Amino acid sequence: MSDDNTPESESLDRDKDADSLKLEIGPVIKRAEELVSNVSENLATHKGLGKAARGVERAARTAEQVSNRLRRSFGVHRLPAIFLLVSIAVFVIWIYWQFFHTSKLFIAVSARDAVALKQNVDRRVKIVPVETVGSRDSIDKLQNGEAHLAFVQGGVELPAELLRTELESSELVLFFLRDGIESSSEIRQILTSSKGQGSHSLAQVFTRIWMIEERVKYVHDWRTFTDDPAYKIDENIDAVLVVKDPMSAKVAGTSARLRNAGFQLVSPDIGAMSLRMPYLAETEIRPGYLDPTGHIPESAVPTYSVATYLVARPDLTPRQMAAVSRILTASSDQFTTAGFEPTLDKASEVAQGIEAVLGILIYIGVAFLALLGFEIFTYRRHFNELNSLVSLISMHQSSKDAIAVDEQERLHNIEYLRVCSDLLGLISVITGYYTQENSSLLYNRLLEIIHDRCDGLKINIQLKVLHGLIGQTSDTPDSATQVG
Repeated sequence: MSDDNTPESESLDRDKDADSLKLEIGPVIKRAEELVSNVSENLATHKGLGKAARGVERAARTAEQVSNRLRRSFGVHRLPAIFLLVSIAVFVIWIYWQFFHTSKLFIAVSARDAVALKQNVDRRVKIVPVETVGSRDSIDKLQNGEAHLAFVQGGVELPAELLRTELESSELVLFFLRDGIESSSEIRQILTSSKGQGSHSLAQVFTRIWMIEERVKYVHDWRTFTDDPAYKIDENIDAVLVVKDPMSAKVAGTSARLRNAGFQLVSPDIGAMSLRMPYLAETEIRPGYLDPTGHIPESAVPTYSVATYLVARPDLTPRQMAAVSRILTASSDQFTTAGFEPTLDKASEVAQGIEAVLGILIYIGVAFLALLGFEIFTYRRHFNELNSLVSLISMHQSSKDAIAVDEQERLHNIEYLRVCSDLLGLISVITGYYTQENSSLLYNRLLEIIHDRCDGLKINIQLKVLHGLIGQTSDTPDSATQVG
């Protein structure tokens, strides 16, 4: 024999009780049909009441149809929830992208410069150095999408679609002549850097000004010469012309090797032609500047500084552009790790970020409430119909009095009032059914008004019926004897 009082059976009973609390529209429709039939049979002369009963039945069937539409995957009723979920998802992605995502900035630059840049840009921007031979190669990588940013030496032609700005840092033109060569007109072979790159391009400009361009040959072995200490410069090389950073450790070593090979640092004078080249500026290499130990040069040598341009693609993301702007505002001697120092600009950036987050949240909330209001607006027609039915029933019941002289009329009016009370009860149930199927309708004040009107009218009708029944009882002989 099984025990029906087990915890499992009690749980099932509770589940059944919970299910029974859910309103079902089927019994409401059935009861409305019964009332329509009752009015047509027993109160056939009251056309207005019959119309009200049919209206309640129609409202119940409409509620069933609306409930079926609510079960669909898509619909107006799901717009607020969908919008809220999508907005929160987009907001979370935005927060991640703005504050946690690490962007990659591909820079066509040497490894040494890349290390310095990593210390200066936002930690959420990852510097990825892209190996490049020279300035022209860097431009090609920018145009091919292999790099976002590049350092390009002045004198190299830049495509119009690329963004560019001149940096404070610059490089020097280093011009070495072999012993025995008195002037640039005697030069036949020049050692320079990679073909078509910055140093080679500037060397072509200088030889054109010296009017020796047609007979000069270029040997592109500078990189090999700096990397291989055993490299011997060919005796036919008359000059060396490169554009290099004087702070590079390799410059001091190669300068000493060039002097040992019979070359002397001299001025690459091009006269007034330098004024036509905005990327050139006259400067001077003071004694011992390239190699203090070896005293290179032994005396001051006039030369030119060559501007360096930071060139970027126009399709950078906002965070990449911010990283580029930090690079632009930093000079070469500022590539050091610095601690956080609260300034007015940084405080303004933080305040703007907080304002942006709060603004987005406010916009999401306003849009959600707007969609919620639009959804409620789609139900207003059904609620207005229910409210109109309440007004119609109120008008009909007000014309009936249960305290009448004629007994048959009094019973007729009591039946009439009972039907009105039942119709009001059904309207109240239909209103609650809408709220049950769509909880967002709880914010609609009209639903509460319908409930209140139905309850108030039902109490009024029940009092009329009660007075009529009391009057009927008091008119009987038994009741008179009991009173006596």
